[in-house]
Amino acid sequence: MRVLIAPDKFKGTLTASEVCVAITEGLHDFDASIEVVSHPLADGGEGTLDLLEEILSLSKVELEVHDPLYRSIPSYYLKSDNTAFIEMALASGLPLLTPEERNPLRASSHGTGELIKHALEQGLTRVYLMIGGSATNDGGTGMAEALGYSFNGQFGSISGINGNTMGTVYGCSNNTGDLLDNVSVTVLTDVQNKLLGPNGATHVYGRQKGADDEMIIRLEQNMQVLAGMLDNGFEDVPGAGAAGGLGYGAMSFLKAELKSGIETVMEITGFDRKLNGVDLIISGEGKMDLQTVEGKVIAGVAAKAEKAGIPFSVICGVADDLEQVQENIKALSIHPLVNEETTSEEAISQSFQLVRQRAYHLIRQFTEGHKNL
Repeated sequence: MRVLIAPDKFKGTLTASEVCVAITEGLHDFDASIEVVSHPLADGGEGTLDLLEEILSLSKVELEVHDPLYRSIPSYYLKSDNTAFIEMALASGLPLLTPEERNPLRASSHGTGELIKHALEQGLTRVYLMIGGSATNDGGTGMAEALGYSFNGQFGSISGINGNTMGTVYGCSNNTGDLLDNVSVTVLTDVQNKLLGPNGATHVYGRQKGADDEMIIRLEQNMQVLAGMLDNGFEDVPGAGAAGGLGYGAMSFLKAELKSGIETVMEITGFDRKLNGVDLIISGEGKMDLQTVEGKVIAGVAAKAEKAGIPFSVICGVADDLEQVQENIKALSIHPLVNEETTSEEAISQSFQLVRQRAYHLIRQFTEGHKNL
């Protein structure tokens, strides 16, 4: 029997690679002869760069950039040949701020622009930009400013643009020269939110970045000002609202293409080549809920499994909205760590061993139903 293991990380407990090890041990506890192919995955959000560094032959480029509050911090991106792999969270991410510092009116994506600019100045012509985990809600204006765009207000140019001053822009100028010529930018995102409205960047994600009700109203108004000034229609593209509107900014200022994070990671890492001769695929993530079906790892793997006609099962930390999720992913079986016998606290503290146990029960159940394998 040949089993392909392709999970996301269990956030806060296990990396995707550690999940692979735990599942492998569980399978081999049942039958040591099972052939296992491990292919850890990520959906384009936080941690994707770590995964790519682990799987691919990439070199690290280290540099100083500015964090969301314009403080100098060390950061890096990865490169291979003419391609840069950039994770915005390493420059403009929420984990870079303390809870007390979180304020999307003050935060800027400037540091992300510095990472991109450095890569382009090194002659790289293809950029994969991963935009999960942002602390910002500036529509990508900070990123654009770092690349050479200038923004003008009623009384002249705006320097150090952020979610607050974004609302004062009257126009912008492209002063990037030839920096962006012949450059291809692909944005990896796992969300489908548009820029504006109740399901847009501000209303859906603003509070987790520190915004209160008053800030939400102001930020939404400021984003409307930006969209009205640029007047390109990109605000209605699914994914434009990702990362505080950085999806919108990337399309507007970089002519970027937005793509599914999980589908792109699968493509980059050669996932399809691992499907030959596979009898079962096992995926997983820390929390499986309605967001799972919108473009998370499990949904991406499920689509591949269905297309290839390969049975597919899931091990997850927590399973919410189970019936609705199952309608979409059509898993053969789902094995959450948290159940009637295991509390959330136990699932966190004993995650490796519990994943291993769930894998043992999964493969036993699968084998009993497929005696010919």
